[in-house]
Amino acid sequence: MATSQVTAVPGTVGISELEQLAQDIASKTQEFITVLRKNGCPLPSHDADAPRNDALPLEGTTLQSTLMDLTTELQTLVQGPRLHVHNQILAHVNLVNLHAIYSFKLPSVVPTEGSISYAELAAKIQVNEDVVRRIARYAITKHIFREVDGGDGIAHSATSKMLAESPMMMEWIGMVCEEMWPAATQAVPALAKWPRSQEPQHSGFALAHGLETHVFDMLVDQPERAARFANAMVYFNSNADLAPHHICDAFDWESVSKVVDIGGSAGSTAVALATRLPQVSIVIQDQAVLEDQARQSIPVALADRVSFIAHDFFQDQPVSDADVYHFRWIFHDWPDRYCVKLLKTLTPALKSGARVIVSDFVVPESGTTLRYKEGLVRGFDLAMMELFNAREREQRDWQRLFDEADSQFRFEGVKTVPGAELAFISATWQPPNT
Repeated sequence: MATSQVTAVPGTVGISELEQLAQDIASKTQEFITVLRKNGCPLPSHDADAPRNDALPLEGTTLQSTLMDLTTELQTLVQGPRLHVHNQILAHVNLVNLHAIYSFKLPSVVPTEGSISYAELAAKIQVNEDVVRRIARYAITKHIFREVDGGDGIAHSATSKMLAESPMMMEWIGMVCEEMWPAATQAVPALAKWPRSQEPQHSGFALAHGLETHVFDMLVDQPERAARFANAMVYFNSNADLAPHHICDAFDWESVSKVVDIGGSAGSTAVALATRLPQVSIVIQDQAVLEDQARQSIPVALADRVSFIAHDFFQDQPVSDADVYHFRWIFHDWPDRYCVKLLKTLTPALKSGARVIVSDFVVPESGTTLRYKEGLVRGFDLAMMELFNAREREQRDWQRLFDEADSQFRFEGVKTVPGAELAFISATWQPPNT
C-alpha cells in the first residue's frame, strides 16, 4: 500500500523506517526552502509581522503536501499506537477552543499591533478572566496567539492575525463549530436509525438540528445561517487550488459556444469561464432568491454573455441548445439516487454531443496517493455523510451514476489539472444513430 513518498538512500543497509523518514524530511525540507527562495517567497514563520505565503507556486504546494505526509507519518510512528489513538481522541477539544475564538471574536478584539492584558480582554468579552486565560493558553499551544508581558497579556501570532484579517475564514470556523460539529455527534446514530436510507434528511445534521428536510431548504427560511454557509463557501473558493477557472484547462473549449452552470449560485464560475473564454455565453441557474446577487456579481463587460435563470435543478432542464451543462460541488451534497435524478432531468434537453461536466472531489483508490492527501478527501466524505447523508465518490462511482441515469451517456472519465483540488468528471450524450 502506498503511503509516504519515502525514497531509498543509496548505500544504506538495514536503515530503519524512522531513520528513513528523518532523512527524507530533511531532504524535502531543503527542497521546499530552495523553491520558496527561488520564487521570492518568504520562509514560514509564526511571527505576526512576517509576510504570509498565501499563494505558493505549484512545485511548492507539491512539496508542502509531501512534507505534511512525511511529518505526519513520523509523528504517528514516534507516538506509537496507544498515544496515536489517545491524541486523536483529545483532538475534539480543538473545536471547543475554536468555537470560543469564533464566538467571542478574539482575533478582532486582540489589537493588530501591541497586546492586551487578560484582565482587559476578559472585560471586553464579558467572560471570567480565568476562563479567558485557559482558552487563550490552549490556543497558544497551537500557535494561535502568543503570550506577552510575563504571562499577563496576549498578542497576535501569524495564525491569529490571519484570522483577524480573514472574516470569511472565521465564518467557516463558525459553520463547522455550530452546524457541522453537532451533526458529527449524531452521524452514527443516524446511520443506526436509517441504515439503508437514500434520503438527505436522514443525516446526523437532521438529528442534531431537528430537521425534516434538506439543509438547503432549511436555510431559505434562516437568512443568518444561510449567509454563514455562503460566506464559508466564499472562503473555500478563494483558495487558489479551488478557484473555478481551473475547469478552463481541463477541456478543449474551442467548439463550445454555450454553457449552463447548474446550481451556479452567485456566478463565480460563470464569470471565471466568460472571462477566459470570450466566445462562450453562460446561463447561471439557481434559486430565485440568488438572482439579484448573481446579477450584481456579473461585470458590465460580461453582461451580454452571462445571464441568470431561476431553476430548480430537480425539474426538467429548460435550456436545450447548450454544448456543456456544468455542476460544481453539487453532487456531493446529495445521495446517489438524487444524483441520478439530477442527470435524468437533463436528458430531454440534451443535443447529440452535449457534454455534462461535474467539478467535484474524486476519492482516490485506497493507497494510490499520499496518505495525507487521501485522508483529506476521505474526511470530506464523512463530512458529507454527517451533513446530507451524501458522499464523495471514486471514479467508478461516478461512472455508475451516469450508467444508471441513461445508457446514452458515454462516460469520459476523470480529468485533473495541476494545482486544482477538484477533479472534472465528464460524459457526452450520444443517442443511437448519431
